[in-house]
Amino acid sequence: LLNRDSRTAQVRVVIPNGNRQLKPEMYATASVSAALKQHDNQIVIPKSAVLWTGKRSIVYVKQPDIESAAFLLREIDLGPSLGDAYVVMSGIEEGEDIVTNGVFTIDATAQLEGKQSMMNRGDEPITARGEQGTLTVGGSCDMCTDRIVKTTEGIIGVYSAQYDLETQQLQVDYNSHRTSLETISQAIAAVGHDTNLHKADDEVYEALPGCCHYR
Repeated sequence: LLNRDSRTAQVRVVIPNGNRQLKPEMYATASVSAALKQHDNQIVIPKSAVLWTGKRSIVYVKQPDIESAAFLLREIDLGPSLGDAYVVMSGIEEGEDIVTNGVFTIDATAQLEGKQSMMNRGDEPITARGEQGTLTVGGSCDMCTDRIVKTTEGIIGVYSAQYDLETQQLQVDYNSHRTSLETISQAIAAVGHDTNLHKADDEVYEALPGCCHYR
């Protein structure tokens, strides 16, 4: 069962401790390895390269044979998550260059210039369903990202949420008649993450897994 405050679950792991380096109650960071035999020789990209528009996954691909940096949106199909990366099932070819950092900035610039963006993609517009807002939210790992997004999307009136761990920015598409950034911020703080509007309770913050400590 998940802890309703920290949105985490405990896992029991048995490991050798012959040299007694591990002590009771200490924190540790672990990596889980799993063979993905059905995904041999497929392209893997950083999670920071992906923009989400509902169920769609979008990346910015550099256009070849152009002296200045020029990028176009492309929809891709993603496979399993690999920590800080995704397996790409289709949409990108080996050797193509994509934007891995600063995708929000590029997309915002495209919107301001009236070019194709995640909010208006060519002949098939991707329109937001409500009002858009941004919160600064503290986080330090993928577990934080999942907790922040799931908490936000669990609020009545929120259509979608996307969190950029690098910039600590949470973008929210929501119905302003049913919720507000104030309410969203309070919910996020309640599960242990500081925002630019609210500070998480120290007891809730300390209950987070060690990898989630960002202060």
